[in-house]
Amino acid sequence: MQSFKRYCSCIIILLLLAGCADVEKDKKIAATQLTIEPYTKSEKESLLISKTGVGNIEYFKLNGNLAEEDDLQFSVEVYKKGQLKEELLKSWGVIEKSYQNTFISFGISDYNHEVHLLKLLSGIPSGIVSTTYPNSMTAFSFSNLISEQVTLTKNKPLYLVAWLGTTKNELRTVGSEKGELPAGIEEAELAFLYKVLWTDQE
Repeated sequence: MQSFKRYCSCIIILLLLAGCADVEKDKKIAATQLTIEPYTKSEKESLLISKTGVGNIEYFKLNGNLAEEDDLQFSVEVYKKGQLKEELLKSWGVIEKSYQNTFISFGISDYNHEVHLLKLLSGIPSGIVSTTYPNSMTAFSFSNLISEQVTLTKNKPLYLVAWLGTTKNELRTVGSEKGELPAGIEEAELAFLYKVLWTDQE
């Protein structure tokens, strides 16, 4: 009888250990997937945003989990005539590792007409960062680069928004349904691309 109890206890312990292993496996699986999808603003939300002075802004929802050794980087790449010149508003070292409908955003507006400055705003999970950039463009386009939910691939940039500027009479808009680097930015004299990158922790 006593040996039967020991046998039952061993079986229960083994089942518990197997269950814990499955939980750990599920955690590892969950840590390998992050998704971003566009957020459609309601009419009321659009009206409220219009009162803030931000001329153009796009919102996205971030979902998923990061492993402890992973990180998310947010930045704005600056292109001139198709050539990458610099990276602005770069942020990394995220504290949160789990995201559930967490909002991120990119907005841009005229900041000062007299000295021709643009204000760039990047909404990240921990808050907002901003900077100004000199601007001599006379026309621009502002495009969302994803139309549906996209799953991030580690170490592969995901581009969410493009702002293109020109001093010429015409400028085409660019698109990229899956968030790849859009074709056509070489035609723009100045371009800002809002980028998210899933990478290793620095």
